[in-house]
Amino acid sequence: MNIDFTGRVAVVSGAGSGIGFACAEALAKSGAAVAMVGRNADKIQKAAAMLADAGTVAPYALDIADAAAIPAVVERIRADLGEISVLIQAAGVMTGGPGLELTPEAWDAVMETNAKGTFFLMQQVVKQSMAAHGGAILNIASMAGIRGMVPPMCSAPYSASKGAVVAITLQAASEWGHLGVRVNAIAPGGTASFNTGVVTPHDGPGGNPPPVTNYVPTGRVMNTPEEIAAAAAFLCSDLSGNTTGQVMVIDGGASIVGY
Repeated sequence: MNIDFTGRVAVVSGAGSGIGFACAEALAKSGAAVAMVGRNADKIQKAAAMLADAGTVAPYALDIADAAAIPAVVERIRADLGEISVLIQAAGVMTGGPGLELTPEAWDAVMETNAKGTFFLMQQVVKQSMAAHGGAILNIASMAGIRGMVPPMCSAPYSASKGAVVAITLQAASEWGHLGVRVNAIAPGGTASFNTGVVTPHDGPGGNPPPVTNYVPTGRVMNTPEEIAAAAAFLCSDLSGNTTGQVMVIDGGASIVGY
């Protein structure tokens, strides 16, 4: 069985590094024309240049926290590449710290991108393209959205925002299924990648291999971005054509043993 996106247009947010970059690469290599979206114009252009040999990719600068800017960028993608049939949302920010030290400003900064921005990008893609043609959406949530995690690994606004991603995934799947739009999410555990440039495949922070531990069933605490991208591609493909409203946990089994 092959995953084939030939002739389809995909949008990937947070495509400048990490999971988003890996998803853009996987889709481009599978035949999709990929709109790579990121808030830093220089970074997203550099990332797109790195994937020029993978297939058809195009960079678009957009900070999804600016909900008012989203409709025009979606319209431009449609004009440039065609109607959108796949959306993968990997854009996100993380502000850590103990709950007793959080400020309203820190809370809002995370929620504006991770929750509000995720919803309104999804909304505009559906309104402008998928409502008429159907499609598949994959949101990147987090284990932090479905269980408690001790700082500095996560924080209250990050956990709340990723819980919101899970909730809006389920709501969108319920509302838009009759339009032929499937909406799923992945809740990764830790995912090792560089976060200052573009991802280097199979490398952990600082270029080191993902750490190994005996406490996790697979022996690995960290996923690679490529592992998340492979699952995302599957959930957006015709191979999962009757799957919607699901949250796939990818954490090496850490959650089942309470790690």
